[in-house]
Amino acid sequence: MLELVALLLPIAAASGWYIARRDLRKQQYRHRPDLSSDYFKGLNFLLNEQPDKAIEVFIQMLEVDSETVETHLALGNL
Repeated sequence: MLELVALLLPIAAASGWYIARRDLRKQQYRHRPDLSSDYFKGLNFLLNEQPDKAIEVFIQMLEVDSETVETHLALGNL
């Protein structure tokens, strides 16, 4: 009985990890269309020589975390 538990526990943990990763990827793909439409709005403002509106759109798109610090600094230089 103990051997069966020792065998099934890692299998259950691995399957739970796999399912969580799969669901996370699905959630990330759902948000992509919103990101691309806002991105193209910002580019459109830049091409129409409206940098203030473009900056507002790009700032709304950004999430603040440690990985996006360089992006925020580059955006601040505009």
